[in-house]
Amino acid sequence: MRKLFSQLMNATLLAGLVACGGGGGSAGTTTGSSGSSSSSSSSSSTSTPTLTLALVDSAGAVLSVNAVTSGSTFYARATVVNAAGAAVPNALVTFSTDNTIGTLSSAAVLTNASGVGKVQISPANLTVTSAAQLTAQTTVSSTVLSASLNYQTSAANVTLGAVTSTPSTITALQSSAVTVAATVNGVAATAGQVAVSFSASCGSFSPTTATTSSSGSASSTYQSTATCAGAVTLNASAVAGAAASTGTVNVAAAQAANILFTSATPTSLVVASATGTKQSTVKFQVVDGTGTGMGSQAVTISLDAQSSAAGVTFNVGGTFTAANQTVNTDGSGYASVIIQSGTLPTPIIVKGAVSASMFAFSSGIVVTSGTASQNSSSLTATKTSIEGLNVDGIQTTLTMRASDRQSNPIPTGTAVTFVASHGTIQGSCLTDATSSCSVTYTSSGVVRPASGFVQILAYMNGEESFVDLNGNNVWDSGETFYDMGMVFRDDNFNGVSDVGEQTYPGGQTGSVSCASNPYAFNSVTSTCDNTWSSSIRVRQSLKLGLSAQTASIILSGTATINGFAVTIASSANAAVGMPTGSTIAAAVGTTGTTCTVSSVSPNTVRNVNFAANHAVLLNGLPSCSGVRIDVIVTSPLGIATPASFFIP
Repeated sequence: MRKLFSQLMNATLLAGLVACGGGGGSAGTTTGSSGSSSSSSSSSSTSTPTLTLALVDSAGAVLSVNAVTSGSTFYARATVVNAAGAAVPNALVTFSTDNTIGTLSSAAVLTNASGVGKVQISPANLTVTSAAQLTAQTTVSSTVLSASLNYQTSAANVTLGAVTSTPSTITALQSSAVTVAATVNGVAATAGQVAVSFSASCGSFSPTTATTSSSGSASSTYQSTATCAGAVTLNASAVAGAAASTGTVNVAAAQAANILFTSATPTSLVVASATGTKQSTVKFQVVDGTGTGMGSQAVTISLDAQSSAAGVTFNVGGTFTAANQTVNTDGSGYASVIIQSGTLPTPIIVKGAVSASMFAFSSGIVVTSGTASQNSSSLTATKTSIEGLNVDGIQTTLTMRASDRQSNPIPTGTAVTFVASHGTIQGSCLTDATSSCSVTYTSSGVVRPASGFVQILAYMNGEESFVDLNGNNVWDSGETFYDMGMVFRDDNFNGVSDVGEQTYPGGQTGSVSCASNPYAFNSVTSTCDNTWSSSIRVRQSLKLGLSAQTASIILSGTATINGFAVTIASSANAAVGMPTGSTIAAAVGTTGTTCTVSSVSPNTVRNVNFAANHAVLLNGLPSCSGVRIDVIVTSPLGIATPASFFIP
């Protein structure tokens, strides 16, 4: 019975001690646990340490309602007391909460001499109203203590002041410092509390978003561009629901610093009467002091007097004019015009001007190429006589060269057609930048020409030659011209279109007799029209010799002690020369004489299609009388033909 009474008294005393644990206000619940337990039968009683959690304002007063708002200062306060009821200094207290709802200035603190540790607590978002739980935890004498409480946040009233810029007046491409003040529930925002976004009606900000400083203002730098001018609106905005704020900065328009000629596409044109490119797009660019293109700048573009005199014009929507053009630059600062070639070849100079003292000239634009003219064409062969009468596969290169009536190149890519009476020839080629093109002729076929000559014809589109009396590069009525008829291949080389000879219609022809003129060759009888034409077959022909491999070596004239001449031809046709490049050598065939061969001139067959003479020169001593001179002609394929001659 006494033992039961003693236990009841101890329990009553312990409950009394716990009730005196402290905390006050809206304190959080304290829970604790220990790693060991003890009991005593003495009359003295023990209690447990406590942790009390509360929300307080900046003055330390406990909140009657656990509500945390932006714009005011609130703290989470933890009070730690030991089992004897005394404050515990330097106790490590850790705090935690839902960081999407509330933000703690620190996750852990040490208690002060009064056993109190506190951290600032703020809403995590100025625009969110919500609630969460706050928890504090510490350990005293191996006893883990924990306390928690519930709290709520509410949306704050964020206000932005006027946007100010310093300086308030700048020139395009300059910058200005921009500041805006922010308050939260009427109190200046704290450092980092409010994020402000900046934008402008023209130009940009860096950074585009800035947070408030300790003075409650957010700052950024406005940068104008070359296109900004006048009053530029500066915008500042913060959290949703907060009214945006604006200000202005006055921007003086940028001034053009330079104008540049940038391009002409293409740079080479043909005259108006030719087939080819006759237009070029010419561009200028207006730039500011940084080299940035400036839009909406008026550029006056003009042609120099020489270009206009040659007939060059501007093409403005299909209308051709030499009048100055005023063109506004685009957003990148470019102003462009289209120029059109005239009738005469000329360098073209285009001027672009922003003002009387700011201008630029084009360079490298030229009108050169015209239509091929009959009197400015030619046809050549690398070898005009080849070893092809009896051998297949012997080749020579044919080249057609043509220019316009000013001796300028014709347009690159002009087609030239080739035909031949015998053998094989490539059918066409296109002129290159040198105004020429080449094809290969190859000896072949069962039938070779009985005369030993192949007729090669090359033709292309062009114009009849004329005498330009007034210098305008255009044929005018009354000016002399050289009429051309339908072209034919003159296989028998008699200058007349005979029955069976191939014709090649094309260009402007007629039905009247062709008057004799130096350019009317290879014209079919009665196909001229007595009218100058810009559309004919410009033609050239070449007589190609097909030689045998062996030579005919005939004494030409009288032999003397000084030497003699020999005529060297194909052994098959006396009119056909030996192949181009054949060699001629001579030696004294008589022994025991002081007579020698000084030289053979020329010692190779030159690039001609006919039989030619070659001189064998002796030293002229009396001993040359009666000697035998041996002459040897060797073809390119190495076939030698000997002949001997005696000096009287």
